[in-house]
Amino acid sequence: METDSGKYIYIDGPTYNKLLTKYDLNEDVLREILSHADIQSVFQLCQVNKTLCHQHDDLFKQIYQRHYHQTGMDVFKNKTGNMTWFQLLKLCYQLSQLISLLSLKYYTMKALYTITELDLYDKNIKVLPPEIGQLSHLQYLYLSYNKLSALPPEIGQLSDLQQLDLSYNQLSELPPEIGQLGDLQQLKLSYNQLSELPPEIGQLNHLQVLYLSNNQLSELPPEIGQLNHLQVLYLSNNQLSVLPPEMGQLIHLQYLNLSYNQLSALPTEIGQLSHLEQLYLSNNQLNALPPEIGQLGALQYLDLSNNQLSALPPEIGQLSDLYLLDLSHNQLNALPPAIGHLRALEELSLSFNKLSALPPEIGQLRELQTLYLQYNNLSPTLINKLELQLPNIMIYS
Repeated sequence: METDSGKYIYIDGPTYNKLLTKYDLNEDVLREILSHADIQSVFQLCQVNKTLCHQHDDLFKQIYQRHYHQTGMDVFKNKTGNMTWFQLLKLCYQLSQLISLLSLKYYTMKALYTITELDLYDKNIKVLPPEIGQLSHLQYLYLSYNKLSALPPEIGQLSDLQQLDLSYNQLSELPPEIGQLGDLQQLKLSYNQLSELPPEIGQLNHLQVLYLSNNQLSELPPEIGQLNHLQVLYLSNNQLSVLPPEMGQLIHLQYLNLSYNQLSALPTEIGQLSHLEQLYLSNNQLNALPPEIGQLGALQYLDLSNNQLSALPPEIGQLSDLYLLDLSHNQLNALPPAIGHLRALEELSLSFNKLSALPPEIGQLRELQTLYLQYNNLSPTLINKLELQLPNIMIYS
């Protein structure tokens, strides 16, 4: 509800339920009162009447006068005379759109300023009030599945915030003040309309998890390399055609998803991600891999499917911890002998390529359990020989 100063605040579900329980009010009526009277008046009503009264007291007159002033409708009269106040509120309920906004100006409950967690998931929120910055003890703020198109600069005042979920909104940009959230550890921004990130994103020194999937990002700021505590980074389903070299500075990164972008090459600095365990690069436009890919000594899962790779660098064989390698839907016509060095490999997908032969070294993959070879140019004779050479492997051809 809008106050004289035009400010809004949202009431969370638990607090709302407490009001219902404490004052024994019908939910529809209470919501209607809140949509027509300021919270101070509602508290006054609750103190005077535990249940809805039907007499014309001063408080209800105030509600009526405001309604009459705003609409010009004298809903207080009907054919049989004066309506009861209960009937008046019921009619107002039918005429007005229920809202879940309360005036911060009059919302004096002390708990508001001491709460540490606020869940506003799927509340049809379109505007986040500047007063959100006054929740100085807030550590967890969940705002996913709303209709936010912008954030107030005051969001940067939440100095204790550790987790912020803004996924599934309509955000097209982030305020620079986002960089003031120095304690933030997890930031979820997937499924928005972001086309760029502010340089201040690099000031989130404690950030460990960053979700940016399903946006409209065409590039990343170099400052992203300053997130030296980042462990998980989701960037799938964007419009990235190039990665900044500074990404190589994310030395604690363990999970990186770049699927469904427009990447045609990887920076050589990719090899500096020494702690990376999972790398997803499917559905891009990669036609080659840098030799530095072999420096990812901790890598366990590598998805390169649906690209345009025609060859692999020999350094691929240095990935000694790799247990899954997906190379399906590429243009490979040969594999390097070094493929046999992947001694930890359990699953290898080579389907939908142009392979007419396999290197003998593939027989050295003693941990291999599943091999996909469909839709290549491999002869039945070669497949039969491979099945004899690797009898314990499930081969799909």
